[in-house]
Amino acid sequence: MDATLLAIIRVGLSVLADRVLALLSLFMTFCLSCWVMYNPSELRLFVVGGFAMLVFVPSVIRSNRNERPSKPHLEESN
Repeated sequence: MDATLLAIIRVGLSVLADRVLALLSLFMTFCLSCWVMYNPSELRLFVVGGFAMLVFVPSVIRSNRNERPSKPHLEESN
């Protein structure tokens, strides 16, 4: 029973860590976007775009890969 409980906790923490990482990167991208809108320049725009591409997008892709579909796809037999 202890090994089962540890396995459940490990899965739960990995899911939680992925969600927190995605939310943190979304918040940081939002803050940098506000920084760009406050005093726009091309350099600031490139910084936000680079940050979003290097941090936010991969974390969302990783988060979506770890999700399992709620219902398995059933093959239709003809």
